[in-house]
Amino acid sequence: MKTRFLSRRLVFLTILVCSLIFLPLAVTFDRAEAEPLLADRAAQYLKNEYAKNGVINADMGVGSHAFYLLATAGVDAGAWNHDGISLADAVISAIQSDIANAGQVPAKRLAQDLAAAKTLGRENLADQLLLALKNRQDSEGFDKNGPLSVYSNIPAFEILSRIGLLDRLDTGLARSYVLGMQYAGTEDKYRGSWGSTDNGLFYADFMAVTGAVRMLSRMDPGGSDAGIREAVSSGLDWLKRQQQPGGNFMAGMDDTLIDTCDVIVTLKELGIDPGTWVSSAGKSPVDYLMSEALNPDGSFGQSQNAMDAVWVLWACRALGEDAETQPAVQAQVQQVQPAQQEQPATIGQTKSAVQPAPPSFKDTAGHWAWESISRMAEKGITAGYSDGSFKPEAQVTRNEIAAMIVRLLQPAPASAQDVQLINDSFADAGDIPVWALEAAAVALREGLVSGCPQQDGSLSFAGGKAVNRAELSVMMARVIEMKLGQAEPKVLDFADNNLIPDWAGRSVGIVYARGIAGGYPDRTFQAEKAVTRAEAASMIMRLADQIDNK
Repeated sequence: MKTRFLSRRLVFLTILVCSLIFLPLAVTFDRAEAEPLLADRAAQYLKNEYAKNGVINADMGVGSHAFYLLATAGVDAGAWNHDGISLADAVISAIQSDIANAGQVPAKRLAQDLAAAKTLGRENLADQLLLALKNRQDSEGFDKNGPLSVYSNIPAFEILSRIGLLDRLDTGLARSYVLGMQYAGTEDKYRGSWGSTDNGLFYADFMAVTGAVRMLSRMDPGGSDAGIREAVSSGLDWLKRQQQPGGNFMAGMDDTLIDTCDVIVTLKELGIDPGTWVSSAGKSPVDYLMSEALNPDGSFGQSQNAMDAVWVLWACRALGEDAETQPAVQAQVQQVQPAQQEQPATIGQTKSAVQPAPPSFKDTAGHWAWESISRMAEKGITAGYSDGSFKPEAQVTRNEIAAMIVRLLQPAPASAQDVQLINDSFADAGDIPVWALEAAAVALREGLVSGCPQQDGSLSFAGGKAVNRAELSVMMARVIEMKLGQAEPKVLDFADNNLIPDWAGRSVGIVYARGIAGGYPDRTFQAEKAVTRAEAASMIMRLADQIDNK
């Protein structure tokens, strides 16, 4: 058993060393819109992994657990395709295979299959899996293959408690087993942890600790069980002691991104703000997730496999449960009060037959643009702030507009070459937050944006700069010609025609002709006026309707 245990760790060490040798530097994230964008990138990575490799029903691949977490994150992954086989069908097939060989399949995977079967609505499969686990459970958990059994048993109990089925088993045995597996020795460095003992040596395991903490907390939500309360408290203390200066967490030779995401998920479930767990350098696990998770090649973390992407998706879902996130930079932008509402030109636009749901933001009820804001948020083109507000009168930046338009168009994702091009093109490329970097790269590739000339002859992207109406008109006109064909500009008849820059005149005429942007009641266009978030949502909605109805 010692040889087997050490072999497991040596294999992981070999993988880790190779990963560190070939791993590209991580892309630095601003908190900004990082949560939904990181989640989107994680989902895209998993989609690509399935398309390339098909279903791999293990933590390192796209299998039942990945499918379950994708579904809980709101990702409709069932139709993803690999060689003509949908992910849903592939997962069902994998589940059926595991049921046929249930005696040889680890309890952890059976529990993962059970979660996926419930998600798929396959109650017949779920019932068979639950029965297999129920029949296997005893005082030693489910699996009994020596010290390593804990790495299957605790995750199985955690998943069953997560999907609300733990009470279908013997909860007394479950409680006793998990509490009994917590370290009972005298060494301070292991106090509060869970893990395994091999030949008298204890090995703490990070994911065993977080899994046990979550499972026990669900068993005693009111905190009335003194034994559970003490175990959870000491488990959290051990976790906190594993924090690194960068805000990340790591025990032994683990993948630090997975451990860090695991902490975020655990703390959020326990009602603890992960941002309050700061390191000696003042960094939180959320800081690490935003700055170190995504690699330039689209992979995640050190291991660069599906498991990293799954955990990033889970952590982002946990962080996003309270409310949607919008770029932190926007919170810094001075808000302006609307003097007049812009009046779009009318050209007989088709209005959607489906009315949007009532606004979900606390500051948009009664706002003139509430319908546009609601629809654009529903489409995922724009989002609100973590406090539940939308801030409709805040100015919108070049970073945000690039992201919104790219989400509207949904072109091919940014490649490594696209990102390199933006780094080569703009002197301030390093200042572009990562939540906007890919969108900026795609926008540059598609000709939607260009740089701002500097005195030294270089170009800057100026992503934090507020966008004015002339600049947005140029971007919109490019989209119109890209998606709707060559457009004939309308003759401009605004009272302030002389203030519209020459470089924007034709574009303003195109968006005016299309009814995307019009003038104000005083017949001015106000080309230099900064565009508000409400105006941006309104203009993009009009453009989206025309693209949908072409």
